Amino acid sequence: MKRFFILTIFLIINLLTVNCASLDSLLLALDNAIKERPQYAHKRESRIDSLKTRLKRATELELQYQIFQKLFKEYRNYNMDSALSISYKKYDIAKKIYNQEYILISEMNTSEILGIMGMYKESLDIIDKIDKHKLDKKEWSYYYHLYHSIYSLLAENSLSQKEKDYYKNLISQYKDSLLQTNDPQTLGYHLVENGKLVELGKYNEALKLMTRCYNENKNNESLLGTLSYGLSDVYEKLGDSEQQKKYLAISSIADLKRSVKSYIALRKLAVLLYQEGDVVRAYAYVKCAMEDAMFSRARFRTLEISETLPIIVAAYDKKAKQEKENLFKYLILISVLSCVLIVSIIYIYKQLKKLSHAKHSMKALNKDLRQMNEDLNELNKKLSESNLVKEEYIGSVFNLCSTYIDKLEGYRININRKLKTGQIDEALKTTNSTSLVADELKEFFRNFDVMFLNIYPNFIEEFNNLLQEGERIYPKADDILPPELRVFALIRLGINDSSKIASFLHYSPQTVYNYKLKIRNKLAISKDEFALAIQQIGK
Repeated sequence: MKRFFILTIFLIINLLTVNCASLDSLLLALDNAIKERPQYAHKRESRIDSLKTRLKRATELELQYQIFQKLFKEYRNYNMDSALSISYKKYDIAKKIYNQEYILISEMNTSEILGIMGMYKESLDIIDKIDKHKLDKKEWSYYYHLYHSIYSLLAENSLSQKEKDYYKNLISQYKDSLLQTNDPQTLGYHLVENGKLVELGKYNEALKLMTRCYNENKNNESLLGTLSYGLSDVYEKLGDSEQQKKYLAISSIADLKRSVKSYIALRKLAVLLYQEGDVVRAYAYVKCAMEDAMFSRARFRTLEISETLPIIVAAYDKKAKQEKENLFKYLILISVLSCVLIVSIIYIYKQLKKLSHAKHSMKALNKDLRQMNEDLNELNKKLSESNLVKEEYIGSVFNLCSTYIDKLEGYRININRKLKTGQIDEALKTTNSTSLVADELKEFFRNFDVMFLNIYPNFIEEFNNLLQEGERIYPKADDILPPELRVFALIRLGINDSSKIASFLHYSPQTVYNYKLKIRNKLAISKDEFALAIQQIGK
């Protein structure tokens, strides 16, 4: 039982939430429709202009009458003055073509508009003079409808209960007449039947009937406003204000989209919203209703709205005043908060400035640190290269020195043997020979070249890339390194002094200079770039 009770409560809350969401979306759509009123009015004006253009071209009176009939329908709920003028013109044409039915219909049109404009006596005077038996039976429903509408308006404006009861009795009689006249299968019959059921207090039957009519015709824009208003009226009798507001909103949207200017739904919805405290929307809706009523010249509607408008405007002004006071309080609060914010911003700015200064100092320090790291890395590379060169050369030099010691020992033994055996001439001949030095020097260069290219195997190729295309130097058949490249090989090893290079290679300083000059004349790059490029070979 407890679970059933909780489930029931949950379903009720869910339904209420859905209904609220549906009504809110309808009210938003209605707000949008109010904003777009000029566009809807433009469509109706375009239709009216089109009919007026056709009217200017029409030469036959019958055709003119038919066009006036369409113009009357366009103006009927749009502009009462124009509709009244059209009904007079219809009457004049009907008299010219001697068509009794057209004359009577034109008079009923005039009576209808006068009634909407609040001129009830004039409206009744016209309709009272019409003999319904002269009308086609299909027009009887229109005839009874006029009486029903005028007496309904008189009942609404009656001051005494006696007058109201009198007119209600007449209204009931004309409902019966309409039910007898209309085809029971038509929507017009069902609408009158709904009014009769409401009059008799049979609200549930009326709701069932109107719901069926609404569902069957809700896609018909010309009927949607009337049907939804009829449903709202039934829900009002049942005391369901939420459903009443829903269908009043639907009716209002339909009226606005059809550019109907004389309507009831929006004003009634405004009153309901005002009673529930939604003063802003109520004011907007009643203001819209007043503007449209004044435009349509529907004096009775204007009078109805004028009775409601001051109350809603007063409430709106009161709320606006209250909101203004609240706004002033909020303004003071915002001012105080702004002052606090400004002080906070100044403090933060100073802190950020200090932080920025610290960041700059850190940035400079990091930059110096990076530079030091780069210098250390470069130094490590040079040291590593230097260590590699030292290791290679120390081993090679020791090997070379050992070889020369062995040769020197062999040379000493040979001279000593010749001296002991008395071969003095042979000994002198050996010591006087220059070929020995030349051969040893050649062997020395070969050993140097082999050792150097062992450390920098791509030296010749990389060096030639620094020279012009047609000036590149390659070893001859007997040489490993050409003499010019041997000079720059020593430079690559870090020996830059020309005199040391000359001494090491057994060249004269002038020869070293000439080799350097010769290479510089063949360079494909600048002198400064060449000096740096030499040191990068082999890295």
